[in-house]
Amino acid sequence: MSDWWTYTPADFLMFSPRVYFRLVERYNQDFWPLQLVLVTGTLAIMVLAAMHVRYARIALLPVFAAAWAFCAWQFLWLRYATINWGATYAAMAFFLQAALLALLCLRASNDVLFASRWRRCGGMFLVLFGLLVHPFLPLLATRSLAAAETFGLMPDPTAITTLGAVLAIRGKRLWLLLPVPLLWCAFSGLTLLAMEDRGAAVPAASIVLVAAFLLISAWSRARSPGQ
Repeated sequence: MSDWWTYTPADFLMFSPRVYFRLVERYNQDFWPLQLVLVTGTLAIMVLAAMHVRYARIALLPVFAAAWAFCAWQFLWLRYATINWGATYAAMAFFLQAALLALLCLRASNDVLFASRWRRCGGMFLVLFGLLVHPFLPLLATRSLAAAETFGLMPDPTAITTLGAVLAIRGKRLWLLLPVPLLWCAFSGLTLLAMEDRGAAVPAASIVLVAAFLLISAWSRARSPGQ
């Protein structure tokens, strides 16, 4: 039993970082320029929803549902599972998240309303980070942008952007959308740590930020019961 103390996260890794990032590069090549369409389209919908454009608010949850389903099918199921058997189970969780988003679409006109100031600010920060900053993280590790991870195609930015959107909007059932992206961020953080990647702190920081802004929002409501 004492041997367990000698293990590191890298000992449980089933592939090399080179194999993983080469997989991402080929994946990006297969779908270019869909990355630009997904990022700019989702950003435009978020901005219009924040401006209370009715059709943008209605379209928001369906866009996220499609992104989770596409990411589950094309990356996790068809590609990542070829080098990591755990990706098969992750794909099922992503399909579940897509189904939850699709079910909540039925109440989109009631649920997609922007939350309190603290949650809205924290949520929009994560949305902007997931859409606009995350694709440039390979530069921190001196890798090519050919391995960029973008919303709708890759799990990390999809999970982070979704966490931001759930923070930014309010609704009685939206808490159902938190467990899967939070669990993925934990799993991804451990995987990146095992690969000794400099971006390993990003998923962990996303979890901390979500928890912090939810606590701040709850504390703010407790101090202003009349609002």
